[in-house]
Amino acid sequence: MKLKPILLIIVMLALASQIYALGIAPSHSDVIFEPGLEKTIQLKVINNDHKDFDAVVYAEGDLAEYITINEPMIKLAKDQDSRIISYKINLPQSLEKQGLHEARIIVREIPKEIKGGTTITANLAVASKLKVMVPYKGKYAEIKLFVTDFKQDKESNFAVEVTNLGTEDILEAKAVIDIYGPLNNKLETITSNKMSVKSKNKEMLIAKWTPKLRPGSYHAVATLIYDELNTKDEKSFTIGTLELEIVSISVTDFRLGGIAKFDILVENNWNTEIPNVFAETTVKDNKEKIYTQFKTASVNIPAFGKQELNAYWDTAKVIPGAYKFDIVLNYLGQKTEKIFDIMVEYDKITATLAGKAIAVEGEERPALLKSIYILIFLVAVLIVFNIAVYFKKIKR
Repeated sequence: MKLKPILLIIVMLALASQIYALGIAPSHSDVIFEPGLEKTIQLKVINNDHKDFDAVVYAEGDLAEYITINEPMIKLAKDQDSRIISYKINLPQSLEKQGLHEARIIVREIPKEIKGGTTITANLAVASKLKVMVPYKGKYAEIKLFVTDFKQDKESNFAVEVTNLGTEDILEAKAVIDIYGPLNNKLETITSNKMSVKSKNKEMLIAKWTPKLRPGSYHAVATLIYDELNTKDEKSFTIGTLELEIVSISVTDFRLGGIAKFDILVENNWNTEIPNVFAETTVKDNKEKIYTQFKTASVNIPAFGKQELNAYWDTAKVIPGAYKFDIVLNYLGQKTEKIFDIMVEYDKITATLAGKAIAVEGEERPALLKSIYILIFLVAVLIVFNIAVYFKKIKR
């Protein structure tokens, strides 16, 4: 009884280790139905594991009776990366059902027998789909909406692929695209160009758009209107890049030797709440010596909102001077890092973004004195100049 779980584990491991050993391309082939159509389609069987194996090739599905496999048995050697096989389709004069018909071309490895013992082998198989579309009587279209990652205030476009699967031409088609926010509220509507689409053909409609909406996740619903008929497709998309911003840090009620509490203000510029945001903080000196590392509690930051994270530093053995405060935000599998220069004094800690000057009390006085000296010098020059002019007039 105990052997059954062990055997099951061995089989699962064998399947997992060989899941990518065999491949096939293309994964599917598309055909528009024509009465009596004959066509040969090639496939590539890929030997990813570079091993010797035999395989059987067969078809299954509602089109299997119209498919002939040229080589029902194939062999691949370990030095063969791949092998080309082919099958032939011979369609009847008609198919009763309109729409999509499918078949699968399967390549299945034949397990090898090992003399003198029992072996467990994984019966590997890969498949390529054959899709045959029987045109609908009259006018019938299907669409596919393509979206991009939009940027605020930059023109881009939606693309709508129109496939005419009807027996009649479409005289005029246009796409109307409605844009929805995270609360399923309609925000904007844009319209594509107009085109005609011949039977069994494809065309691409383009709807240009310059987003004025704020960064975030949105949803687009495209409605194709063609010759008084319509059909839809929809996709989600984003504007801008999801990234939390560390706005500032501050320390209040500080005394050297005590616990410094850093208030880290974080802003969410996205249109949905960002959950479980936390920060990892590190304090170093200019020689990269680490004084403390701290992980904050997690918070949820609302859409377009701000939230504080709190980090703590025991300054019992800290001397006044310049340090670096490194903050790494963690959220939704992403990280945002910012380094601040901090100046520790006896009764306060001041901070600025790394690379910018820290305003320290005592540095303002020399600058002020310098300005006064310059002003006195200019006044003295002006007085001397006026005196020289006065005496020159007297001599005349």
